[in-house]
Formats: sequence, C-alpha cells, structure tokens
Amino acid sequence: MKTPTYFMLSLLATATVLLALPAVAQILTPVVLTTATAPAGVRPALARDETALADPVREALRTLPQAKKKFLAGLPIGDQFLLSVRVIATDTSFRQASVRVLGWHGNTVQALLLPDTTASATTMAEPTPVTFPETAVVDWTLLRASGREEGNYVGRYTDTAHQLEGMRLR
Repeated sequence: MKTPTYFMLSLLATATVLLALPAVAQILTPVVLTTATAPAGVRPALARDETALADPVREALRTLPQAKKKFLAGLPIGDQFLLSVRVIATDTSFRQASVRVLGWHGNTVQALLLPDTTASATTMAEPTPVTFPETAVVDWTLLRASGREEGNYVGRYTDTAHQLEGMRLR
C-alpha cells in the first residue's frame, strides 16, 4: 500500500520536472540578437564586436538590398543564400552564427540556424528554424553550387585578420 508521503514525493518530483521543461526549451531555442533587443549583460561584448567589425559590416549591409533582390528573384538549384547573425550564447556573451534563408517577407527573415560545427556534442546538431528581423543581419553570403561565393565581407575580414595574427615578423 502506498503511503501519503510516497504520493507527495512523487507529486513533487513530477511538478519539478514539469516546471523545468520550459527552462530546457528556452535554452534550446536560439535567440537572434539585434542591437535594440540585446540583454544588458551582452551589450558590452556586442559594442566591442561592432567597433572591431564596423567597416566589413557596413559594406555587407550596404550591399544587402541587392543580394536580397537576387534571393527574392529566385536562386538556381544548388545555390544557397546564407546570412550571419548573432545568437545569445550565455547571459554575457554571444556567438556569430550562420542561417540558411528559406523566405523573406518584408523585413522579416525565415531561416534555418545551422549547427555550430566547432561546438561540443551538447549543442544542437540539426538546423533549427528561426525568424528574425532584417536588422539582425551582420553579413551575407550567396554560395553558388559551383563553390563560388559572393558577399561574405565579415567572414573574409576575420579570416584575413587571423592569417595576419599568425604571421611571423622578421
């Protein structure tokens, strides 16, 4: 026969699990950052990043309307339109992430957040659907089926900066 204490413990355990589910879902749901919606803890890191990457981001955003027109006109089979956005990583940091654009309605983008290939196995392994405002875009890349790419201003800038850091001075 089950005692009232056993019943209360099982009820308490069930309630604890049910209350934890929204927190787990929130952790797994990526949050795409915009300057206006960034939490206070992330703003200092975001400001440093915006200062360091100001020129390539400015060029990417200047050319984004033409790239958007190409996407909306329809891409050939095998071509992909990728955007770079910032996603909250912790309470005080973010990471740059790539999304593959599925649709663009006005100033709202529907995309798949691509998995972070450098992260551990505890992060998402499948692309995750996200919707975000166009103001969240940091960079864009039109990846052709042939392997040729257009755009990628921030990506090329950071690759070059890493190469320069690795060079030895004579």
